[in-house]
Amino acid sequence: MNLTVEDLLRISIPMGPNQRQEQCRRFRQIQWQLLEHNELATNTTELETEPCLDGWTYDQSIFTSTIVTQWDLVCDSQSLKSLSQSIFTAGYTIGAPLSGYTGDRFGRKTVLLAFSLFMAFLGTFSVFAQTFPVYCTIRFFMSLSLGTIYNNSVVLLLEWLPTNARPMIATAFSLTISSGQILLAGLAYVFRDWHMLQLSTSVPYFVFFLFLWWLSESARWLIVSGKLEKALKEMKRVAHLNGRKDVAENLHIEVLKSEMKDELAFLKNNSKKVKAIANPTIQKIIFLLCFLRFSAIFFVYGLMFDLQHLGSDMFLSQALLGVVDLPTKLLSFFVMKFFKRRPSIAFVFSLAGFLTFINIFIPQDIPFMRLGIAMMGKGSMAMYFSISVTYNHEFTPTAIRSTMQGLLAFTSGVAATLGSLVSITRQYFEPLPMILYGTFPIVASICVYFLPETMNLPLPDTIEEVEKRDKNYRKKCTKEQINNLLDTTEC
Repeated sequence: MNLTVEDLLRISIPMGPNQRQEQCRRFRQIQWQLLEHNELATNTTELETEPCLDGWTYDQSIFTSTIVTQWDLVCDSQSLKSLSQSIFTAGYTIGAPLSGYTGDRFGRKTVLLAFSLFMAFLGTFSVFAQTFPVYCTIRFFMSLSLGTIYNNSVVLLLEWLPTNARPMIATAFSLTISSGQILLAGLAYVFRDWHMLQLSTSVPYFVFFLFLWWLSESARWLIVSGKLEKALKEMKRVAHLNGRKDVAENLHIEVLKSEMKDELAFLKNNSKKVKAIANPTIQKIIFLLCFLRFSAIFFVYGLMFDLQHLGSDMFLSQALLGVVDLPTKLLSFFVMKFFKRRPSIAFVFSLAGFLTFINIFIPQDIPFMRLGIAMMGKGSMAMYFSISVTYNHEFTPTAIRSTMQGLLAFTSGVAATLGSLVSITRQYFEPLPMILYGTFPIVASICVYFLPETMNLPLPDTIEEVEKRDKNYRKKCTKEQINNLLDTTEC
């Protein structure tokens, strides 16, 4: 019989409640009577069906191959796709504190080298995974490596920067994240097979590994770790690269000891990291910074659920999610340069929260207005992420700076997980998820005022510097102190 594809599907696959053919069940017996035109309206719900036993046919018009098509993550196995994403997030969450410890223990450059090579091999090996459990295991360690690379690269970058250069470099660093999101859309558009897409994002880490050999280890970390000879060598090397040969020639161990006596005293008296973290001022700062990061990530991941309907073109949607951050992150450079940290962060948090509340009252049948307001909220929060690249480290002593970055990354993982789970509460009260997504940023905008202002201040190296900064800022500065700020550093 010359049956069309539509005819074969009609007699083999039952119709679902939405009047579309079922994706996971078929008739136990071929229903030839459905070929008759007068039988099209027959109730097929009483006909005996069974699960698909011979595999599935996939729509390959967008992607030729995905992990779903390779391991049939559909029907009863559909939840495994979400499981793979959760395992990836768990790797970042669990690995974040570990990355902080290793960075402070073994050095920023050493950890970057090791995990960049680890990431390159893992990403390449994942393409050849034969089973889904093996693939998920590799992805777990890939996520752990990514978190470690990000955390230590931020710390190493900031520890080499002079105070006046931090706003510009922090903005540039933040822009690379959005640019990477846009680039990923382009790579996915070119490579429609998941194996090639995975390789395109993994192989470059071999190149990064080679470039990292050229980097200098953090002189701050070397000094606090008691490695003065290596610190002196790295400082002379950087001075030569910057064309400051006169400075390089005048650098000696005695000069270094004289200039860094506070840091060396910290090394002698407070070498244990546990003692540093147990300090009440440090604990307060850690709690507040982690709450700010939690509120921001919780908001963004929650917002993604409303942004996923940007349009039918997933490549364009992915690119737009990165493009919307670019103007606000560029604006953050001028904000960091000319405005204080606390009111700037408080403003973007409160704006994001209030915009979310506004969206609750906009009807669903006005999608463009809802989308525009949601994108404004995401863009405002992007400014916080750009500012936080510098702000978070302006409170942390050198000895625990990488550990602090790891704690922030751990907080991000927890917030991302909870931000996804909160959407379940929508079935009990429709606006509840959006209320929660808007409440946390507003509370965070208040909490930021319990932290001291850090504009134009250098990175602290010791706990004593952090304590003094926190204590002095809570005092009211007189006009005379403000005029002599650069000389007295009293407020």
